Amino acid sequence: MRVVYPEYKKGEIEKVFSKLPNKEQKIINEFISYCSIGAGERKLKDIRRSIIQIRDTLEKPFDNLSLKDIREYLALLNKSNREKWTTNGIKIYFKRFLKWKYKDWSERFEELRDIKMQRAFNEKKINSNTILKKEEIEKMMKAEPRLFWRTFFITLYESALRPIELRNLKWKDVNFDVDEDVSELSIYATKTKRARSVYVKEATYYLKKLKEEKEKDTELVFPSKRDKNKPLDKGTLSCWLTVLSKKTLGRAINPYLLRHTRGTELYLNAGIPQKTAQKFMGHSKDMSDFYTHLSSKDVKDAMMKSVYNLEDLPKEKKHKLEQEVEILKERMKKLEKKKKASDELINELTNDTETLKMIAQAISKLGLVEKVKGL
Repeated sequence: MRVVYPEYKKGEIEKVFSKLPNKEQKIINEFISYCSIGAGERKLKDIRRSIIQIRDTLEKPFDNLSLKDIREYLALLNKSNREKWTTNGIKIYFKRFLKWKYKDWSERFEELRDIKMQRAFNEKKINSNTILKKEEIEKMMKAEPRLFWRTFFITLYESALRPIELRNLKWKDVNFDVDEDVSELSIYATKTKRARSVYVKEATYYLKKLKEEKEKDTELVFPSKRDKNKPLDKGTLSCWLTVLSKKTLGRAINPYLLRHTRGTELYLNAGIPQKTAQKFMGHSKDMSDFYTHLSSKDVKDAMMKSVYNLEDLPKEKKHKLEQEVEILKERMKKLEKKKKASDELINELTNDTETLKMIAQAISKLGLVEKVKGL
């Protein structure tokens, strides 16, 4: 086992692979062939790269691994300077490999309980400075002339769907005007293995227009340009958004930033219960800490003002949204006052040593301390 997790320059992984014994090369190739059943070309490359790294780090044949080897490797990986989402990916591939390679994996590796994922996201790309503001969203919408992409953009933002969820959306799962101009999108999340519904309002207009112009022989809302029977591919989406964001904002953003922008807005909205935000986002547990820590006070204020308000909306809609913004502002002010009052009270009690002594003496006299100790 290596002492430090190795770093690899471009092209080095293949050199490492070429130096492995033929038996080890065969094991890796067979595993990649197994993974090809459900993985695309790009993902297969990631899996192959990760498995070769694991073998090189272990410095031990794949068919003779022990629980101790697994634990030592995981400790080394966790201490490495790799980002958390990278280590998570490696762990997922390693876990799958061990289950494939060892028929007795459950007993041999104690059900692989040691392979634990870490909550992670790309802080370089998603932080308080990159979360989108209302004016930035409006600017990008105006800069995109094509209906297909305008619809994808506003729907991705307003629904807070994961990009892959929206790419796989079908027209049969779009229920228009369930409540006036609010539409329901029913999706199945491959990540959480659960079905859920989200609701959009401003995207309804664009979805209707897109449906009018859509090709009759495709069931997908956002089909691939190359094959209308397949969903829009990840690479095309990323390329389009990079070009648009650089042109309008002067910086590249990724599709997932729209989900984080909406998630931050929902979790920080005092008028929306956390359970509601959690269900809307499709989270299996409360993720408020994960999202709200993204924003500084300035960004929080910006988000509270960011109730979606495109300039091409009718005046009555604008007025209604402006009223909602004012209500949210007032709620935030009240919350800030309550928090300030609570902080002042805590500070006052903390600094009042005499009062604290008196409280402690009173508790002691009542015998509560001994009772607490005995619990």
